[in-house]
Amino acid sequence: MGKLIVQIAEFIYKFIALNILWVCFFLLGLGVFGFMPSTVALFRVVREWIKGEKDIFLFKNYFKFYKQEFFRSNINGAIFLLLFYIIYVNFTFVSYFYDESIHFFIYLLIFGVSAIVIMTFVNLFSVMAHFEFKTLQYLKVAVGLVFASPINTMMQLVWLVAYFLVAINFPKLFILIGISVFAYVLMSINYSVFKKYNAV
Repeated sequence: MGKLIVQIAEFIYKFIALNILWVCFFLLGLGVFGFMPSTVALFRVVREWIKGEKDIFLFKNYFKFYKQEFFRSNINGAIFLLLFYIIYVNFTFVSYFYDESIHFFIYLLIFGVSAIVIMTFVNLFSVMAHFEFKTLQYLKVAVGLVFASPINTMMQLVWLVAYFLVAINFPKLFILIGISVFAYVLMSINYSVFKKYNAV
């Protein structure tokens, strides 16, 4: 019983420590330039845990992954920022450029495209954590994951919604373990897809 308690405590500690590292390196990049590399580094650490590497040096490896992915991840982040901006502009101007009778269908189309872009963005971190590609290849694989396993995509979408509900309703819990648990679940789902296609 005592051993089990120690294992649970270590498990919780790792997630808390990883979340603290994410916040620190996010701030190190002044927020704007820190979000992408810090998140990719977090996913890479989580990937090692899923693979069975439980005793990696957390800070040393996190810092190494952060440096490796700083420029590449920010380029991908800029691409998605542009995509999200284009979606926002299209959504905003629907009422000005289209007849009211087709607004519903235009909004439905924008919603569908938005869902694909959001899920591609979510998948991007798992892909960057797992593969070594050129910039555009990451985007192709990330969008491919959305369609390769619709069930897994739905699971991710449900988890995404649940995560934000927890963040809104339990902010203290979110601050404590927030993004590390979020990343672990997403990486686990995508890692199962990678295994299915012998990409591990």
